[in-house]
Amino acid sequence: MKHFSTKSSTSNLKPAGLIAGIISSVLLISTCVAADREDTRARSRYEYERSLCDKGQSHQSKETCLREAGAARQQARAGSLSTESEEQLQRNRERRCEAHAAADREYCLQRMRGKGTQSGSAELGGILRELTVTTKPAQ
Repeated sequence: MKHFSTKSSTSNLKPAGLIAGIISSVLLISTCVAADREDTRARSRYEYERSLCDKGQSHQSKETCLREAGAARQQARAGSLSTESEEQLQRNRERRCEAHAAADREYCLQRMRGKGTQSGSAELGGILRELTVTTKPAQ
């Protein structure tokens, strides 16, 4: 009759394997925490936007507002909702000036770069940028 014995010991584990396991566990935990934090932000943002819809403060119909808020939450959860950099936003502002005739394009670019005055907001329905230019009458 043969007897088999098994030893259960962690002494066979190599230090590098143990360290790799610990690092993997820490990375997994931090990834889960970050994902939970992102989901909390998305949920908070959705609740805020939904409250604006319910109060009629969105400048959209309630149905459209709720649909947009839900779509934004879905994109945020999928990680595809992003905010443009200031440089990209500035390029977008300047590209709008391409619609103007050459004579007016430079004035448009000046307004987009902060010259003149600005009032209103996108949230209020639009931004009005004004630039006063003094010219001599043609003779």
